[in-house]
Amino acid sequence: MAIQIREPAVSDMFYPADPVELKSMLKNFLNQAILYPYKPQAVASPHAGYIYSGPVAATSYKQFFNLDRNRHYDILLVGPSHYVPFEGISFGYYDYWLTPLGEVKVNKAEIEKFVLNNKDLPVTLNTVPHIKEHSLEVQVPFLQMVLENFSIIPVVYGQVHYSIVERVISEIKDDREDLIVVISTDLSHYYPDNMAREIDINCNTAVESLDLSLLDRCEACGKTGLAAVIDFAVKKGWKGKVLDYRTSGDTSGDRSAVVGYASYIFYREE
Repeated sequence: MAIQIREPAVSDMFYPADPVELKSMLKNFLNQAILYPYKPQAVASPHAGYIYSGPVAATSYKQFFNLDRNRHYDILLVGPSHYVPFEGISFGYYDYWLTPLGEVKVNKAEIEKFVLNNKDLPVTLNTVPHIKEHSLEVQVPFLQMVLENFSIIPVVYGQVHYSIVERVISEIKDDREDLIVVISTDLSHYYPDNMAREIDINCNTAVESLDLSLLDRCEACGKTGLAAVIDFAVKKGWKGKVLDYRTSGDTSGDRSAVVGYASYIFYREE
């Protein structure tokens, strides 16, 4: 059977296609990001073009330096479908995921196990929602910079209740210390900067207080994934923390219509 490779869809648009330029940009973002004393069980990271959201995303990935560099990790990547409307969730059932920094192995065995054990759920191995999707793609080069040895489990969701996404997190993550969840989400879109901040504070407070009801007033495009990880964090006794929050106005200088970006971490108190 032919090896299936997921080709980059947004290199040269959301981030540089040249590996040297890309590595330099990522190194710069990571060098400027703050390392906090939290070991991630899960993070949330934005998915816009790197020139806008890269500094905030880097704060999420900087925390991966608190992990054991010699260990192999599975990364459960969870993000919304922007281009293909569908019901349920779609696993990126490829052998490898290609970025300008090289190939990343997909943990197909974990995907197969989940699909076999959850025939009652609206789950597909159809890769069509993944072909053009940027919400997961932009996370992978960051992972390549902060981890030596890892594979990914890519999940894109369409119209689906957050409890279905939580089932994916619950079964695949469970209590595994060698699996980190990455939730891909931007916050509010195209409000004036001051209004965006007023809306986004609901998302930020929902994370810090692990309060799902506050998400009713949060306008994150990845709100389903965010709700799933918050609910799972409550069940696991994790803490949630906002590590960084900015708007595109902070990077572009245009504050008339901005997008909100946040770096969130979910961790177990040692």
